[in-house]
Amino acid sequence: MANRDMDGVLIQETQKNTVVYYELVSIDVDDGYYLTNAPFDISHDGNTYIAAGALLGIDTVEENVGFEISQLAIVVGGIDPLPGDNEPFIKKILTVDYVDRSVVISRIYYQFSTVKGVVQLYNGYINAASLERSFGDQGVAVKIETSNNWTDFNRLNGRETNDNSQQAVFPGDLGMEFCKEMQKQVQWKVPE
Repeated sequence: MANRDMDGVLIQETQKNTVVYYELVSIDVDDGYYLTNAPFDISHDGNTYIAAGALLGIDTVEENVGFEISQLAIVVGGIDPLPGDNEPFIKKILTVDYVDRSVVISRIYYQFSTVKGVVQLYNGYINAASLERSFGDQGVAVKIETSNNWTDFNRLNGRETNDNSQQAVFPGDLGMEFCKEMQKQVQWKVPE
């Protein structure tokens, strides 16, 4: 994982032999669902991330320098209602307008019981939700498929893959600084 916006204390923490961290998943559907894989509830950014065991799995977040659309799936227990709900999660998610709703995954680092820092790992949008059968003790789960922010990159009219276009929308972002150089390195293979 890249250092992102970690301060020096958090960078040192992540380089230790034993690192304790948990994922925080925010799903922007209805009033929002906040889940964690920690063995206890976690309060962060004004929200309580529930450790009810509903967060069954998260795909590995892959970082790359390409401009492919990164996709990630989250699996949430579907039978039991999540805290604050009276209906099973599977019924709630499959009956609401969830497409293009935000999903944010962060990682919170601990040293003993002290929070050392939080880093955002992923910010994406929901593409689809589907039923997953025979998933452990839960029996049925919901698989939420997402794509990261590059999904919206092609939707803006007049958007180009160059530094000037990037600076107009995101001043200070250096993500497109060397696009011209990358284009020179592309070699097209002629079909045989």
